[in-house]
Amino acid sequence: MVPPPRAPLTRSSARSAVSQSLAASAVFLINITTGMGLGWSSPAWSKMTEADPLGPGFTLDLDAASWVVAIYDVGIPVGSVLAGALLGSLGRRRTLMLAPIMVLSSSALTFAARSSAALNAARVLLGVSFGLDLSCSSLYIGEIASSDMRGKLCTFTTSLVFVGVLLEYAIGPWVSFAQQALLPVAPAVMSLAVFALWAPESPYFLASRGRGEEMRRALARVRGLSNKDAVNGLAQQRAGVDVEAADILRGMEADRRRERNLWRTLVTNPGNRRGCIIVLFLCGTGPMIGTGSLLSYAQYLFRTTGSALSAEMSAIVMCAVQCAAGVASSQVIDRAGRRPLLLCSAVCNAVAMAAAGAFFFMKDALHQDAAAARITWLPLASLMVFMVSTNLGTTTVPWVMIGELLPQQSKTLVPSLSVLAFSVVAFATNKLLPVLGERVGLFVAFWAFGLWSLVVFAFTWFLVPETRGKTLLQVQALLLGGAGGKGGHLQDGDKDALQGHEERAGTPRQQERW
Repeated sequence: MVPPPRAPLTRSSARSAVSQSLAASAVFLINITTGMGLGWSSPAWSKMTEADPLGPGFTLDLDAASWVVAIYDVGIPVGSVLAGALLGSLGRRRTLMLAPIMVLSSSALTFAARSSAALNAARVLLGVSFGLDLSCSSLYIGEIASSDMRGKLCTFTTSLVFVGVLLEYAIGPWVSFAQQALLPVAPAVMSLAVFALWAPESPYFLASRGRGEEMRRALARVRGLSNKDAVNGLAQQRAGVDVEAADILRGMEADRRRERNLWRTLVTNPGNRRGCIIVLFLCGTGPMIGTGSLLSYAQYLFRTTGSALSAEMSAIVMCAVQCAAGVASSQVIDRAGRRPLLLCSAVCNAVAMAAAGAFFFMKDALHQDAAAARITWLPLASLMVFMVSTNLGTTTVPWVMIGELLPQQSKTLVPSLSVLAFSVVAFATNKLLPVLGERVGLFVAFWAFGLWSLVVFAFTWFLVPETRGKTLLQVQALLLGGAGGKGGHLQDGDKDALQGHEERAGTPRQQERW
């Protein structure tokens, strides 16, 4: 079959891939600083609470130090609300640039801190940065990336958070408190530099503001093209950009016709409602799987096992495995697809948590210390399996879907609500885990995490569609069908946008052959 004229290529050229990756690197650097904020407390705890020569010059009691650690979660919803207020007016790019500014302010406060009050303020600023990151990162990348690059790039936004955690685990114990405070400065400054010198505003945001010419220039930049390329042998790729720009403008026009009835559209339109429910559930309840709690209490958990490997080294090994799995997920998400990864990840998570829970049940409930002493390797092995499986699916894929499943008119609202729910659930799980460990036994927490993974499996099976390789307009059509990918009926505006895309791009089969 002869491909339709002017059909865009389904795979990005090397030039386009490099341009998209460079623009996304500004976000990736923010993700690393976010991870550093999460991992800061583990090496900083002993410096704050003990007479450590590497400490800040003053000592905090356990209550004051715990507030310094926990108040981080207070800043997360502030960041998400701030993002929701600014995304629609300030834009994705400039809203994201606030995150590294918060990080730099936090580092300065921590470096100069002479009391717990300054440390609390610094931690709140880091939490605000985390909230901005969670609300905006996947949204921005989802809107600048082509369909074949979107999954890979969005997956890195989660994976690089754990790289930041690992950097704190590996460097933090060996430097002073003041030096540790300066660790996030370099990636924060580099992020601001990339945003200022290269990364453009989201083409979707520019189109929504009626800035069509700026939108075309931004889209050409992230596709690796310039105004001269039409006469330099790249006319076909330039035509593909023109097609994509026309599709975006058509979609934005449909959104503007519905904008006055935002809440009514979200509630009454089945596709919009389904996309919002999926994002709110998978992202907002993510901490109930247990990843964040296990990272926060890693050394505490490993000390209770009695393993010959030190708690500090066990935590580093676990985090290193998690980082490797995150990188691997970026390579398979566009090959295996989102839905299969979520399903397999949820099952493996449940099995791993069941095995770890069995160890602590034997130790804490049955008091079979002798039998438990023979399998002290089981918790670390189970958590390593868990970190691999969760980074291949349940931790990474939901945040990719923020940029794929949400209708344009809800992209400033639903991500902020998701982060708000995420922060509340994270605070609750972090508070309850040690309480359950002391009063009942850690097996209750592990089995609860495993049970929730089974809930995620059932939710994914019945509601989550496959979005791999589809444009954002095609995903909106897909949401009107079942989880297996059958299409439904579009509203008039959506139908016009999708029809325009298909007329220019051809059918999926034609695109594949082309």
